[in-house]
Amino acid sequence: MGLWEHFPYTNFHNLNLDWIVTKVKELNQKVTELDQWAQTHQGEYEVLLQRVNVIETEIDTFETQIRSEFDQLKAQQRAEFDALKAETTDIINREVTRLENEVNQAITELENDFNQLLSDVTARIRQMEYELNQAIINLNNLFDANNRYMMQWVENRLQEFIDSLPEILTVMVYNPVQGQVTDIQQAVNDLYTVACYEGITAAQYDSLQLTASEYDALELTAAQYDQYGYKLLGYPDPDLYMISPFTGETVLVKDVVTDLAHLYMGGITAADYDALELTADDYDAKELTAFNYDWFADELLNA
Repeated sequence: MGLWEHFPYTNFHNLNLDWIVTKVKELNQKVTELDQWAQTHQGEYEVLLQRVNVIETEIDTFETQIRSEFDQLKAQQRAEFDALKAETTDIINREVTRLENEVNQAITELENDFNQLLSDVTARIRQMEYELNQAIINLNNLFDANNRYMMQWVENRLQEFIDSLPEILTVMVYNPVQGQVTDIQQAVNDLYTVACYEGITAAQYDSLQLTASEYDALELTAAQYDQYGYKLLGYPDPDLYMISPFTGETVLVKDVVTDLAHLYMGGITAADYDALELTADDYDAKELTAFNYDWFADELLNA
């Protein structure tokens, strides 16, 4: 509604002045009443304003007190949390240290048990190797002694037989080697050939490629060459020799076993040992056994 809607007029140019005067008086009366009301309630307003200020001050004080107490509580909780964290961390560290010590001790005991087991196994292998070599030597000695005995017995029997024969040019006998009747000289030759089963063939002798000086140095008799040339000239016995997987040469079985043992030894060369520049006290402090030096010297001396 516009301002002019309060005025009773027929049109905009025909205003009622009495009505305006009346309205102005009424408005003036309202302003007067409002001023009186304001003067009447001014004191109440100031009192209310003071109360509001007091309440705001109390609220600010309460807020400051609450914030201070909250900060103190937060600081206390933080301190308690830090203390609990430090205590928990210390407990965890002690437990981890204890577990590490137990694991290290278990590993040390396991290593000691393994080293002892390895030492026992190696010692047993060496003992077996020694016993095997001794058995081979004893067996060869037994074979040689038995062969010599048999050859001597055959020679004695042959000689007795020859001595008992009449003095005739040719005597026919049954040749046990050929399975037929031959003259006695042929039978004797065949028997001697059988007795020379450890003799050496021409092909075997050629394969040795001996020089004259090497052959002379052996100082073999004709009988030794005929009867034991196979062994005395050093022709490889398949029961005692084998082809080395390292060199491809024919060597003794025990040499191959020794080479295999050296293959797995963690030993140390003289040059590497010299490079360590250990004093006698440094070496003694290691407390190495001969076995550990042979098998683990490189690892233990560099530890």
